[in-house]
This record gives sequence, C-alpha cells and structure tokens, in this order.
Amino acid sequence: MASTDADPGNRYDAGPRETGDPAARTVPVSRIVVVLAVVIPLIMLAVVLVMVRSVGDEASEAAASEPVAAVPIPSPGAGSEECAALVEALPEALGDAGRVALVEPAPEGTAAYRMPDAEPVIVRCGLPAPPTFTVGVGLQEVNGVQWFNEPDPDPAVTASTWVAVDRPQFVAVTLPEGSGTGPIQDLSAALVETFEAVEPDPAPVG
Repeated sequence: MASTDADPGNRYDAGPRETGDPAARTVPVSRIVVVLAVVIPLIMLAVVLVMVRSVGDEASEAAASEPVAAVPIPSPGAGSEECAALVEALPEALGDAGRVALVEPAPEGTAAYRMPDAEPVIVRCGLPAPPTFTVGVGLQEVNGVQWFNEPDPDPAVTASTWVAVDRPQFVAVTLPEGSGTGPIQDLSAALVETFEAVEPDPAPVG
C-alpha cells in the first residue's frame, strides 16, 4: 500500500512565504507620534527656562530692595534742620534708582537708593568742603545746581562722587559706574526746591 505522503495533493499548504528585508515589513510610525516626540521636549524646556527666569527676576527684585549700610563719615552739618528737610524732601527715585531703607543705626543726613542691579546710590548732606575743591576747578551745572566731581584717591574705585557746592550745606551723591545722569538731575531738582542757592566758595590753591 503506497504512502499518502507521496501524494502532492495531500500535503498541507502553508501559503506563500514572505521574503525580502524584515525592515520593510515594519509597521510605519504614526506621524503624530513623531511630532509629539519633538514638540513635548521643547515645551518642557521652555517651561523650565521661564521658571528659571522668574526665579532670577524675583531674586533681582529682592536684592534691589535690600537696605543699604552707609559708613558714617565726618559730617558737621548732617544734624542741621536744612539736611533734615532735604532728606524728607528727597523723591522715591533718583533716575533708575529706587529709594530703600538704611541699615540701623543710620547716619544723620543720609538717604539710600538702589539701581535695578542692586548697586547702591548714597546721598549725604552736611559734609565738609571737599579737600580738592579749590579755586580754578571745573564745575558742572545740572538743572541749576553747581556740581563738583570729587575724585577718589583709589584708582580702582569705579563709583563717582558728585558734590553740590552752591547750597548752604554740601550735598554729595555717590553713583555706581553706568548709572547715567538721571540721579543727579533728580537730586538737583530736590535741591532747588529745598535750598536757596549760594555762591560757591572754593578754597585757595596751596
């Protein structure tokens, strides 16, 4: 009896076999999935950057409102009624600098401001005449006030000190580098409103 295995008609047909590159048979990735894979990390990065910037802005604002420690210096007229009236009349801003408190104990006749980058601006009233304010020095008039730029003996100091020399009390303002002319302009306006002008009296040379 012949085996049925020899009959081709009785063999199991598994159908056509797949041939070719297996990668060609991979199910295509949805375009939406690809877009989301790119967009989601970008959104997360943007959120992180916004949060970092927000924290940095809050820290800068906090620093710009911190009280200023003013070092006491000889100021024979600081306790005068004139200086008290000036400190009371000073505006809440000098240029871009906003007024802040002084660290106690605060020197008399003194007011403090901070620039947006937290650099301090200090106003002092009742100072003695600047030692370099002598006959022949150059003065600069700003809004009706005569100012003398007092040089710092330390060349490494980048802040500048300007002294109003045509008022009953010498008034100085120390400005950080890059603060512009706004603080002196606003302080000049306060001096004009508070003090009567007097003739500058520089010391003789020698």
